[in-house]
Formats: sequence, structure tokens, C-alpha cells
Amino acid sequence: MKHYKRKVLFLMSIIVIVILAIYFSENNLKISYKYFNPFIENEQVSVEKQYVIPGGQTIGVELKTKGILVVGLADVVNDNKITTSPAKEAGMHIGDKIMSVDNKPFSTTQDFVSYINKEGIREYNIEVERNGNRIQLLITPIKRYSTNDIIFGFWARDNIAGIGTITYIDPETYEFSAVAHGITDSDTGELIDIDSGSISKANITNIKSGKKGEPGEIIGFILKDNNKLGSVRQNTPFGITGVINEKSLSYFSNNLVEIGRRDTIQVGPAKILSCLDDEIKEYNIEIVKTYYQSRPTDKSFVIKIVDEELLSLTNGIIQGMSGCPIIQNDKLVGAVTHVFMNDPTKGYGIYIEWLLDESHQKKSNL
Repeated sequence: MKHYKRKVLFLMSIIVIVILAIYFSENNLKISYKYFNPFIENEQVSVEKQYVIPGGQTIGVELKTKGILVVGLADVVNDNKITTSPAKEAGMHIGDKIMSVDNKPFSTTQDFVSYINKEGIREYNIEVERNGNRIQLLITPIKRYSTNDIIFGFWARDNIAGIGTITYIDPETYEFSAVAHGITDSDTGELIDIDSGSISKANITNIKSGKKGEPGEIIGFILKDNNKLGSVRQNTPFGITGVINEKSLSYFSNNLVEIGRRDTIQVGPAKILSCLDDEIKEYNIEIVKTYYQSRPTDKSFVIKIVDEELLSLTNGIIQGMSGCPIIQNDKLVGAVTHVFMNDPTKGYGIYIEWLLDESHQKKSNL
């Protein structure tokens, strides 16, 4: 009898264990399924609507580099008719930023040249910044054989200027985003680390149409005096950001446009805002392809210019149109970034979310 009871208790224990195992495995399966299923039904996420002032204005951009940017190294014939390069031999690299000479800070090439001409031929302690590190270089310049000038053997610049387009302005903070891609040095190809900058009104004098293998451009000049619109704070991989001067706000529209998140953009008709003469106009485009992206990149979707008026003016996307706002279903969904070299009627756009995220991130890091 005792043996029989033991068997019954043993079997009951086994049954309880099996039931518990099934129960917990089913619940774990349900939890796992809910966690990984990307198509959860009847679950709505509330996202607060956001509005900005759309851009489209063609602007002049002037940036002051951080330090003096080395953009090239050169060989020089000295007064003994020997070819040499003091800068190269001392270890200077293209892309170095000259921060000081003999522990004296320098920010312009003019000040640098004036100091060297005053001091003459001797050894100089030049501090450069390279990949975030400070490096000391000891360089003794030479006299050029042909001109008797004091030469180090490097090319440098301290500023850059060009034409671009404003994408949007925050109506509360007056912060703006423009150009929609990083501004790089034409010689080094690197993103320019800036000390300061400004945007101003620009006068367009000509339009050079684009063609296969040869991008067109907006030709013009930056207006000076009282035509400054704002200051530039950051040059990011996704364009420049800064703040509009309060007195310049009247130059921009008071109209607001809703931000369209990247999950709302669709293949189909859209418009870009651009100013190629004296006023901002809407031009018809097609969004022909979109890319799923979980992290920022300046090539989020492909666009094609289909507007006959714009095609007659530019033959597609040209330099200076980077930053043009892209509107779809009355929402700002992105901005123009690049043109296809083999087809100027096509180019890339960037999701507006990436520009907003970059602006907010840079602001929080200030």
C-alpha cells in the first residue's frame, strides 16, 4: 500500500512539473513573440506635431577655419638651387591646423606671413592640431631662389565661402539649418572644422546648367554691409547650423510647415523650394526611391526633377541648391543634398529628421 501511494505521489509530481513547464514556456513564448514582432496591432504611438519655417532662400556662406588649415605641401628651390620642403621634412601633413607659432596664437594667414617676414630666417616652433591631438613642429624656412621670399613649403587658407540654400528656421529659437551636407575643403576633401561663420544675402548673377559628368552651379556673390542674416555655429556632416539675427527675421516667411517623419515619406510627387532669381518658387519633383535608415546619412532617398521650368533653367540639380526644402503632402520631409554625376536631373535627399536630430545634438553639446 505504501509502495502504491509513493507511485501516485511520484506521478502527480511529474504531472505538476509538466503543467508548470508548459505554462511558463507558453508565457515566455508569448512574451518573446510580443517583444520581437514588428507588426503589433492596435498600438498607437502619439508623436507631437512639430512646425518650422520653410527655407528656400539662396544665401552666401562664409566660414572661418579653426586655426590656419594646411591644404598642400610644396617643394621649393632655395638660394643654393637645391629643391627642398622644410614643412614636409619637419613632419607637417596636409589637413594640419596651425594653432600657434612660438606659443603665439594665429588665426589668419595674413598675420602668420606678417610675423614671419618680421622675424626672418630662423627656427620656428609651430603647433598644429591633427586628429584632435596637438603636435609641436620645429621648422626653419628658406629663401626662395627666384624671389627671395621666406618660404616654409606649404599652402594654407583660413576661410571658405560659397552659395547654398536654407532648409528651415525654428520659429521659437530662430535656429536654422542650411546646405544639408557638410562643407568640405576643396583640396583636402575633409569636413572643415570652423571657428566661426556667417550667412548673408546673395546676389545671383548667372545660372550654369548641369550636364552629364559636369555639375552646374548658381553663380553669384555675397552681399556685404547690412546684408548679414545670421551666424554659423556648427559645420556638421549634414550641413551648417546657426542662429538668424532677430532683425533679419522679416526677410523670411511667417508661414509654418509641419515636419513629416521619415515613415510618412512616399514614392511619388513632391516639390522643392528654390530661389533662382528674386523669389522662392515651388518646383515639381518625383521621389523615386526611399531607403530604410535607423541612423543618419545624407543619402536617404532619390529624387528626380520633372518641372519643365526648372529643367529649362538648370537642367536639374546644380551646386547651390543643396539644402532646398522638399515638401510632400504639405509636410517638410527632407532637403536636397547631392546630384547624380551621370544624370543631373536626379539626386539625393536627406530625411528632415536627421537635420533636426543633428541640430538638437549639437545644441546640447555647446
